[in-house]
Amino acid sequence: MKYLTGERLAKRIRKVMAGGEPWMCVAFLGPTWAEELFEAGVPPEDLRVVCDLRMGGTVRGALSVGGAPGNDRLRHLPEREMHAKVYASDKGAVVCSANASRAALSSGERIEDGVWLPPKSKSYRNAVSTFEKRYRRAVPVDAFALTGAPEHLSDLGAATVGQGSALTSEDLPALLQLLHHDPEAFRGVRFVFSDHDVSEPVRNNAKAAMAAEEQAERGNGIEIGARRSGYDYFANWEMGENEWPVLFISVYRMSDGNITLGMRRFLRFLPGISNGEGGTEDVFVAANVR
Repeated sequence: MKYLTGERLAKRIRKVMAGGEPWMCVAFLGPTWAEELFEAGVPPEDLRVVCDLRMGGTVRGALSVGGAPGNDRLRHLPEREMHAKVYASDKGAVVCSANASRAALSSGERIEDGVWLPPKSKSYRNAVSTFEKRYRRAVPVDAFALTGAPEHLSDLGAATVGQGSALTSEDLPALLQLLHHDPEAFRGVRFVFSDHDVSEPVRNNAKAAMAAEEQAERGNGIEIGARRSGYDYFANWEMGENEWPVLFISVYRMSDGNITLGMRRFLRFLPGISNGEGGTEDVFVAANVR
């Protein structure tokens, strides 16, 4: 095992990916990921990839570079967030912090660390075994998944918004300045403004419906992350399921005047949730984007 950082890490990743039978289990693919990893600038035909499409960090163009929607070897886990970064071939494996992007591998602006596992080591064999299990569970990036990926989302936009940071009204100009400075960072991202909580009966019944659906999926062998506490619920929007944005920034004004911002990804639509008073409400469920 060998510790690597900075340029040495990037060079080792590229060396490993030039080996035979290459594979990647990497959360986010940047638009130029193939150019970053391969000398020819295109992925080899035998490359196998498992990436993440639930957290909003892999853009549509990157998936197209990988051959989506017609490449069975480009896969994702539809019911589980996957934040790993492992690059491997018959030349060993690199387990690290770096996504497959220019910012992580070439810009020199980020600190990225990792370790190289020699191909004959036990750790390498464990990494291969784990990947094979994930790859079997993963599904190819089809046309539906490709359409659902954001067209463009820079790290600047996602990092600035965060997962749910509390701001005051005086802080909002900073967000407006960011929008003005780098509008491309928010391409394909919608804003959802709200100032009312979902009623407690609707929220509780929506949580119960989510739990029932997840339990049914577990029974069918689908692996689910236990993250119900991280969900947001939106009700009474008088919108159809197809009208709700896939990726959005939630702007919620609390009763004390503070405003909470959070990047969210549409997860499920729950129609006809009881409001406890004889009526029903349609509920949109969203998950935090990390």
